[in-house]
Amino acid sequence: MEHLDISYLGKLYKSSRLSLNMTQETLAEKLGVTPRYIMALENEGKSPSLKNFMKLVRTLNIPADMLIYPEIQSTDDQTEQIIRMLRMLNDRDKSIIKATVQEMLNNK
Repeated sequence: MEHLDISYLGKLYKSSRLSLNMTQETLAEKLGVTPRYIMALENEGKSPSLKNFMKLVRTLNIPADMLIYPEIQSTDDQTEQIIRMLRMLNDRDKSIIKATVQEMLNNK
């Protein structure tokens, strides 16, 4: 059986956390783990349990394509950050953002 190389995940976790301006302590609290555990995931190649992996990916709003196709790197970090933040909003806030962006585009 071929072994899957997932060494890129720690860097992905960390960059996703930082793009959300989240500390290791805050992320650990949201996941119900220790900050040391987060450090091990990000820097030491520790693999989380499936349960923690799902919580981590959802909390950090990591798109599935970034997990499955790591070789396809986004060239627009700012756009990725905006998309991650949008995913965290409720429907009302998304409507406000949509209307704002539409107005900005109309005034170009």
